[in-house]
Amino acid sequence: GNGTRTTRLCLNQWMTITGNIGPEYGIGHYVGHVTDAPVLILKSCTGNRSLGWDLLPPGSERYEYEGKIYAGYKDSPESWDKGTVPKPIGWYAGMQYDGDVARAKTVLANLANYYPGAKGFEIAGFFFWQGDKDRYNAGHAGRYEQNLVHFIKTLRKDFNAPSAKFVVATLGQTRKGAGGNEGLILNAQLAVDGRSGKYKEFAGNVASVYSKPFCHGGSSSGHYGGNAETYMDVGEAMGRAMAAMIGSTKGSDTRDAGPLPEGLDEKTISRRLRPALGALSHRNYWAVEPMLDRLEKTNQQLQAKPNADQAILQAELQAIQTIRAFVDEQVTGAFERIKSYVSAGNLYRAKQLVIEYNRYFRGIEKYETPIAKLQQAFLKDPYKTTIQQGAQFYQLLANAQRVRTPRTIDLLAKFAERVGDTAYGKAANAAVAALNKDPKVELDGDTLVAGDQ
Repeated sequence: GNGTRTTRLCLNQWMTITGNIGPEYGIGHYVGHVTDAPVLILKSCTGNRSLGWDLLPPGSERYEYEGKIYAGYKDSPESWDKGTVPKPIGWYAGMQYDGDVARAKTVLANLANYYPGAKGFEIAGFFFWQGDKDRYNAGHAGRYEQNLVHFIKTLRKDFNAPSAKFVVATLGQTRKGAGGNEGLILNAQLAVDGRSGKYKEFAGNVASVYSKPFCHGGSSSGHYGGNAETYMDVGEAMGRAMAAMIGSTKGSDTRDAGPLPEGLDEKTISRRLRPALGALSHRNYWAVEPMLDRLEKTNQQLQAKPNADQAILQAELQAIQTIRAFVDEQVTGAFERIKSYVSAGNLYRAKQLVIEYNRYFRGIEKYETPIAKLQQAFLKDPYKTTIQQGAQFYQLLANAQRVRTPRTIDLLAKFAERVGDTAYGKAANAAVAALNKDPKVELDGDTLVAGDQ
């Protein structure tokens, strides 16, 4: 195959990457939460590639659309008039697929060069965020679902990984209900989700991520305006989807452990529930619900078997309900804490809390729906300006307490004058008064904004 580009190696460079990034950092962050094993991501990011042509997997056949014959695997050119002889060009259908697979296999065959000491590996899953080029070709858009199903199956076969999970993300600019080629591609990407029921063999091992809520402007054709937040948010959503299918394999280390439901621990619950308990202890609440859904189905199947220990199975169901109620309480508590900051006018701290809680709760519908609306509000005025004022207030307050000089206090006073009768303006005035009265006083920004200090 071809489609060659140089290979770039990134090792332990979280948040220090210069230049461009993609969804892989968000993916790795979440997958790393549910496994003790090192996570190696092999990424192909060649632009202007379509599933219907460049990435067409082996075994794909020719087909006819509106008087043209479209290429099958290794055919060239992309299409030609029916009844004519195709004239090959310097590229063939699936050439990028062949190149990507070949380069990935080369890395895996020489794994110790990329991860010293590695003695083996497991292909745990595949991620796919693609479709922009296909939307400009009606013949490819209409065939996208069939090609995607074949793509998933062929990748698993080529890497001898029949159990590998697969996550596909939709194009960020396309809304549900869209028509035309974009709608065809969106519907195809959502159809392969194992929860849709359309492809029974994909149940529990293929997930689709609807990425429109994570797109902060721009479109796939313009790489979403180079917005790093878009790529991070989509990557995290894809990582959550993969982690939920993989399940937690974390060990028993519970440093900085989250709270657990009263009466539940690893000694009192069934072995099948332990991954969910492990996810709770790591505050990975987003991963718990899919685990419980799978366990509930298994429990029902076991109850139908002869000689099943119904007492144990009923106790397990009770534990599932207890865990669900506990997660619900955590979600409610998190949202109430965020609301309390919003009510106090402290939108900067509210946004910081949302960023923190997204690591724990994003993907849970009860949390996701209201938070998505709030995050959209954060991007527009008056919230946007208020958040910027909050960031300035906390920085100036920190400086005034760290370097207690007339100049740092004066900067805080000038800020208060500039932003006027706002929550942060009032807090800054209160801080200036307190510091002038007692230069050694310790002030809490949250309390000042709330008006309690």
